[in-house]
Amino acid sequence: MGKITEFRQNVIDGLKGLIPQLDVDWYDGLFDEHDIADWVLKTPCARVAVMNVPTEHHSTGELNACLRVVCVLIDENKFASLDGDGRAWDMVEQVAIWANQNQFGNKDAGPADKVKFQRLSQPVLRREGVTVGVVEWVSDLMIGTNKVLGRDFVWFNGKMVTQTPSTTVTARGNVHTQRYGDTEELDVTPEVP
Repeated sequence: MGKITEFRQNVIDGLKGLIPQLDVDWYDGLFDEHDIADWVLKTPCARVAVMNVPTEHHSTGELNACLRVVCVLIDENKFASLDGDGRAWDMVEQVAIWANQNQFGNKDAGPADKVKFQRLSQPVLRREGVTVGVVEWVSDLMIGTNKVLGRDFVWFNGKMVTQTPSTTVTARGNVHTQRYGDTEELDVTPEVP
């Protein structure tokens, strides 16, 4: 599994933990009323898409993939007319707060930012009792090989050297006292971590 699909799966797993009753899956980033009709059969549900926006080269030799993540949340009226609206807004709010500054368990991902959310208003869906909310954010994900690790660090037997031998320094100095012109010898051993 590549880093991008792993990142998307982390978002999906996180949503399942955030709102346990959600049926969560991925989609390709485009949807229409036919997709929503299929998704309504599993409400409440969420569909997650990860799309790439312009990638930036990084000084480490890696690519900084600025991922545009879109989460579509769908619910429907259950007990009264338009009662799905409140539940949809609640889910949108929970997901927006959860996504803000989240790295989704990935050490190579930056904190999510530029969180946007909205409720989609469409008369046909409203008449059918379907509510749709969208939460969108940007997450930076470093992909590729970090060439700095091989170029700027010391390696031994395939492992990065992280600890170097320590040494002890002993110094001898002569201190002259002004009073009698005598010399005292001091043993100075500085502490070296």
